[in-house]
Amino acid sequence: MMKFNKSYILLPLLLMFALVGCNKEPKYIPGAGIQGIREPIFRILLSPVAYDGAIVVVEGIVRDFSEQEEADSESADDLESTFKLFDTRGSFINITMPGSWEIVDNDYLIVGGIYRKNSNEIEAKQFEKVDFEDKDEQGIEKEREKRDDW
Repeated sequence: MMKFNKSYILLPLLLMFALVGCNKEPKYIPGAGIQGIREPIFRILLSPVAYDGAIVVVEGIVRDFSEQEEADSESADDLESTFKLFDTRGSFINITMPGSWEIVDNDYLIVGGIYRKNSNEIEAKQFEKVDFEDKDEQGIEKEREKRDDW
């Protein structure tokens, strides 16, 4: 009598599942490459001591964007960008970033950097602009609300 080897069935099944999974187009996730603890703005504001000095990732809508010379800079070319990042609940965090960027009010950004509780500020190290081009106005609002409740 012959012995039945389970690997003859298991190996083709695993190979089939691997091939099926490989044919899917990867889904783009905005801000996936930004390093830090992902938290909504309102959660950071509820417990600022817990996040003080931590690298966090937040997202929201840009308001009051401005550029000025850095305070400790000797060169006129060194600019610092500052703005407020609002979530859909009306909470905001101040953002500072070195350099000049193509950012305007009402842009939707995902920002990563070091949170400082004393100034309610994130010293941004990375950011990504989220583009809602393929969505209508209601779709944009739904996406913003969904992304704010993570």
